[in-house]
Amino acid sequence: MHAIKLDLKHGSASVDSAPIEIDENSALVGSVATLCSRPIHTNKGRTRYHLLRKVSICGQAADGVIEVGEGGAFSITLLFDLIEFFTSSILESKVIKACEKSLNLKFMSNHPSTAFLESCKCGSAVFFYDAKQGDLSLEIRIERRSTELNSDE
Repeated sequence: MHAIKLDLKHGSASVDSAPIEIDENSALVGSVATLCSRPIHTNKGRTRYHLLRKVSICGQAADGVIEVGEGGAFSITLLFDLIEFFTSSILESKVIKACEKSLNLKFMSNHPSTAFLESCKCGSAVFFYDAKQGDLSLEIRIERRSTELNSDE
Protein backbone atom coordinates (compact mmCIF):
# COMPACT_ATOMS: atom_id res chain seq x y z
CA MET A 1 0.00 0.00 0.00
CA HIS A 2 1.26 3.47 -0.92
CA ALA A 3 1.20 6.31 1.59
CA ILE A 4 -0.07 9.73 0.47
CA LYS A 5 0.87 12.79 2.47
CA LEU A 6 -0.79 16.15 1.91
CA ASP A 7 0.26 19.65 2.84
CA LEU A 8 -2.80 21.65 1.84
CA LYS A 9 -1.46 24.82 3.44
CA HIS A 10 1.51 24.87 1.03
CA GLY A 11 -0.04 23.07 -1.94
CA SER A 12 2.04 19.92 -2.05
CA ALA A 13 1.44 16.20 -2.01
CA SER A 14 3.65 13.12 -2.01
CA VAL A 15 3.32 9.40 -2.56
CA ASP A 16 5.69 7.19 -0.54
CA SER A 17 7.64 10.36 0.40
CA ALA A 18 8.22 11.27 -3.28
CA PRO A 19 6.69 14.62 -4.26
CA ILE A 20 4.08 14.70 -7.01
CA GLU A 21 5.79 16.72 -9.72
CA ILE A 22 4.68 17.92 -13.13
CA ASP A 23 7.05 18.75 -16.00
CA GLU A 24 6.77 21.68 -18.42
CA ASN A 25 4.48 19.58 -20.67
CA SER A 26 2.06 18.99 -17.76
CA ALA A 27 3.04 15.32 -17.44
CA LEU A 28 3.59 13.44 -14.19
CA VAL A 29 7.30 12.76 -13.64
CA GLY A 30 9.67 11.15 -11.16
CA SER A 31 9.23 8.08 -9.05
CA VAL A 32 5.51 8.76 -8.58
CA ALA A 33 4.97 8.21 -12.32
CA THR A 34 6.42 4.69 -11.99
CA LEU A 35 3.77 3.84 -9.37
CA CYS A 36 0.96 4.56 -11.85
CA SER A 37 -0.70 2.92 -14.81
CA ARG A 38 -0.08 4.18 -18.31
CA PRO A 39 -1.43 7.70 -18.77
CA ILE A 40 -4.96 8.14 -20.10
CA HIS A 41 -5.61 11.30 -22.07
CA THR A 42 -9.04 12.82 -21.50
CA ASN A 43 -11.11 14.78 -24.00
CA LYS A 44 -10.61 17.86 -21.78
CA GLY A 45 -6.86 18.02 -22.47
CA ARG A 46 -5.88 16.44 -19.16
CA THR A 47 -3.91 13.30 -18.41
CA ARG A 48 -5.06 10.79 -15.81
CA TYR A 49 -2.83 8.33 -13.93
CA HIS A 50 -4.26 5.53 -11.76
CA LEU A 51 -2.09 4.42 -8.85
CA LEU A 52 -1.47 0.70 -9.29
CA ARG A 53 -1.92 -0.16 -5.62
CA LYS A 54 -4.19 1.03 -2.85
CA VAL A 55 -3.14 4.13 -0.94
CA SER A 56 -3.31 5.04 2.70
CA ILE A 57 -4.22 8.60 3.59
CA CYS A 58 -4.79 9.67 7.17
CA GLY A 59 -4.94 5.98 8.09
CA GLN A 60 -7.71 5.21 5.59
CA ALA A 61 -7.42 2.91 2.53
CA ALA A 62 -8.46 4.19 -0.89
CA ASP A 63 -7.98 3.88 -4.64
CA GLY A 64 -6.13 6.87 -6.08
CA VAL A 65 -6.09 8.81 -9.34
CA ILE A 66 -3.77 11.70 -10.19
CA GLU A 67 -4.87 14.03 -12.98
CA VAL A 68 -2.61 16.69 -14.49
CA GLY A 69 -3.04 19.45 -17.01
CA GLU A 70 -4.20 23.02 -17.30
CA GLY A 71 -0.82 24.70 -16.99
CA GLY A 72 0.65 22.47 -14.31
CA ALA A 73 -2.29 22.13 -11.95
CA PHE A 74 -3.02 18.67 -10.68
CA SER A 75 -5.65 16.88 -8.72
CA ILE A 76 -5.72 13.77 -6.61
CA THR A 77 -8.98 11.89 -6.30
CA LEU A 78 -9.36 9.19 -3.67
CA LEU A 79 -12.21 6.70 -3.45
CA PHE A 80 -12.24 5.33 0.08
CA ASP A 81 -12.76 1.63 0.79
CA LEU A 82 -14.81 2.22 3.93
CA ILE A 83 -18.53 2.15 3.21
CA GLU A 84 -20.43 4.52 5.50
CA PHE A 85 -24.03 5.62 5.92
CA PHE A 86 -24.91 8.79 7.83
CA THR A 87 -28.02 9.89 9.66
CA SER A 88 -27.79 13.57 8.77
CA SER A 89 -24.46 14.87 7.45
CA ILE A 90 -21.27 13.85 5.71
CA LEU A 91 -19.40 15.40 8.66
CA GLU A 92 -20.30 12.25 10.65
CA SER A 93 -17.82 10.31 8.49
CA LYS A 94 -15.00 8.44 10.23
CA VAL A 95 -12.83 9.19 7.19
CA ILE A 96 -13.42 12.94 7.39
CA LYS A 97 -12.78 12.95 11.13
CA ALA A 98 -9.50 11.04 10.59
CA CYS A 99 -8.44 13.51 7.87
CA GLU A 100 -9.31 16.51 10.02
CA LYS A 101 -7.24 15.14 12.89
CA SER A 102 -4.28 14.10 10.73
CA LEU A 103 -4.17 17.31 8.64
CA ASN A 104 -5.11 19.59 11.54
CA LEU A 105 -7.83 21.17 9.38
CA LYS A 106 -11.60 21.53 9.69
CA PHE A 107 -14.01 20.66 6.90
CA MET A 108 -17.31 22.54 6.48
CA SER A 109 -20.58 21.37 4.96
CA ASN A 110 -23.56 23.24 3.56
CA HIS A 111 -25.07 20.09 2.01
CA PRO A 112 -25.47 16.60 3.50
CA SER A 113 -23.36 15.01 0.74
CA THR A 114 -20.38 17.40 0.42
CA ALA A 115 -17.73 18.79 2.75
CA PHE A 116 -15.00 21.26 1.86
CA LEU A 117 -12.16 23.31 3.27
CA GLU A 118 -13.26 26.91 3.51
CA SER A 119 -9.76 28.34 3.20
CA CYS A 120 -7.52 26.21 1.00
CA LYS A 121 -5.12 28.77 -0.48
CA CYS A 122 -3.43 26.26 -2.78
CA GLY A 123 -6.62 25.07 -4.49
CA SER A 124 -9.50 23.04 -3.11
CA ALA A 125 -10.29 19.92 -1.11
CA VAL A 126 -13.81 18.51 -1.31
CA PHE A 127 -15.36 15.30 0.00
CA PHE A 128 -18.27 13.84 -1.97
CA TYR A 129 -20.69 11.22 -0.68
CA ASP A 130 -22.90 8.86 -2.68
CA ALA A 131 -25.76 8.07 -0.28
CA LYS A 132 -27.02 5.11 -2.34
CA GLN A 133 -23.67 3.32 -2.37
CA GLY A 134 -22.20 4.63 0.89
CA ASP A 135 -19.10 5.70 -1.09
CA LEU A 136 -16.96 8.60 0.03
CA SER A 137 -14.41 10.29 -2.20
CA LEU A 138 -12.02 13.19 -1.75
CA GLU A 139 -10.89 15.45 -4.57
CA ILE A 140 -7.87 17.63 -3.90
CA ARG A 141 -6.98 20.20 -6.53
CA ILE A 142 -3.60 21.90 -6.31
CA GLU A 143 -3.11 25.07 -8.31
CA ARG A 144 0.46 25.83 -9.34
CA ARG A 145 1.52 29.36 -8.54
CA SER A 146 2.57 31.55 -11.48
CA THR A 147 6.15 31.82 -10.15
CA GLU A 148 6.46 28.03 -10.34
CA LEU A 149 5.09 27.91 -13.87
CA ASN A 150 7.39 30.65 -15.14
CA SER A 151 10.56 29.71 -13.29
CA ASP A 152 12.70 30.01 -16.43
CA GLU A 153 11.76 33.64 -17.03
